[in-house]
Amino acid sequence: MGWVDVVDFSNYVGTPKRQPWRPPPPAPPWPRWRKSLTALTVVAAIGFPLWVLYAIRQPEEIERRPAACAKALKSIGWKPPARLDDEACTEIESSIFATAWTGTFHMPRADVSDWLTGLPSRQEGPPVLSGESVPQTFYFVPPSAGRIDTVEVSVTWRGEADAVISFKTYNG
Repeated sequence: MGWVDVVDFSNYVGTPKRQPWRPPPPAPPWPRWRKSLTALTVVAAIGFPLWVLYAIRQPEEIERRPAACAKALKSIGWKPPARLDDEACTEIESSIFATAWTGTFHMPRADVSDWLTGLPSRQEGPPVLSGESVPQTFYFVPPSAGRIDTVEVSVTWRGEADAVISFKTYNG
């Protein structure tokens, strides 16, 4: 590689001078903060879209399986009633949310009020039950906060001696 002649037109007095081309001086090195910021920007610009694609493509796997209502109530942080009959509870596991529960069981009508008022929760005041046979719904915030946000409990009277309790847990 030889010298390349470059014509300098900066001086218009007389004829232009021919000067050899010289490369510009090297740029000063980047400071450490600029290198770090550039690296973080590149990682974020590439990593975030890849993470979003990964999250979108994941199938939402929900598995439902029968479970004992005593186990469900204990996982909520509640003590199960002394007598449970005709229990039908379901454990719902998801790849996205924590384990949820839903279920229905029968218990003696006389024990319902004591059981509901004995549930540890951050609900304002004890639940007040009416004598009507329509479903009565109450919302509780269980002591297992973080895993289960809210529990919906529904009480329906069946005759003079029986009550049907239904519950659902809600996560996030």
